[in-house]
Amino acid sequence: MRVLYSKKIAKDVERHRIPEEVWVDFKDAFESFARNRNFRLFDIKKLVNKGSYVYYRLRVRTYRALFHMDDQNIYVEDIGSRGGIYK
Repeated sequence: MRVLYSKKIAKDVERHRIPEEVWVDFKDAFESFARNRNFRLFDIKKLVNKGSYVYYRLRVRTYRALFHMDDQNIYVEDIGSRGGIYK
């Protein structure tokens, strides 16, 4: 499985809106999840489905990542702090 990040995440990392250590933790977590696809090893929860995709959230520290996936890829849509990610 491949992990694909949105352009918004790249801009947020470049502009230091996402701290470097948090970004590294998310990258490691997603790469590890892509290898074994075991939800129990990570703090992942299924969110309410409001479209054609089933969205999940991955928690690292006080930050959350929203993503969806298919058979070949994991699409990470957004990474943000706990208070603002769900808006």
